[in-house]
Amino acid sequence: NHQCSLLRIISISSKRFAKRTSHSQAAQVVRGAISRLRDLQPTDVAVAPVRDQTDSQRVPLEVFRTAFVETLIERRYSPLAPEYVDANWVEASFKGTPPPDGLLVIAVTAWDPGHLFSTGRIAATADVTLFEGGDTTGRVLWQVTLQHEVDLSDGRGRPPAAGQDLIPKAVRRFAQKALQELPMRDPVAAHASAPVVQ
Repeated sequence: NHQCSLLRIISISSKRFAKRTSHSQAAQVVRGAISRLRDLQPTDVAVAPVRDQTDSQRVPLEVFRTAFVETLIERRYSPLAPEYVDANWVEASFKGTPPPDGLLVIAVTAWDPGHLFSTGRIAATADVTLFEGGDTTGRVLWQVTLQHEVDLSDGRGRPPAAGQDLIPKAVRRFAQKALQELPMRDPVAAHASAPVVQ
């Protein structure tokens, strides 16, 4: 009886682990017109105001936006200044002239910083989509849903020292994880594909 109970517990635990693993892998599947993205080699990208789609409505929106802007720069894109985007943001689209090559939309669907100061971990989930052009009617060039737990502990289960920069640091790591599969922009390819002006 004891062995049967133990086997049932192991079986249930294995199924739960497989379910979590499968969900985690599925959450990071990249979708979109990747070949079009490589051909287009977008330069100027407008990062839309981040959407808080959580129940608590406590997502640090500007921290998320700044983190994604900085991560785009690391991947050789040229994000437009958020202030400029906001000044031209009308009905969920960028109305500035000329329009950007792409529009990055981030929707945070889960945000749990409750264990940051006890374990050094913070969990978040977000849908990240890069559209061609300046609004969400454009073609989806690249899209990912990321469910990720950022670990800022010292590696021994101890939380980091308290500081005001912990949330931005965690969000920056989340943004880097989210965009790690976004193709690095290739300036050489972009120059080669640019139309020749007669």
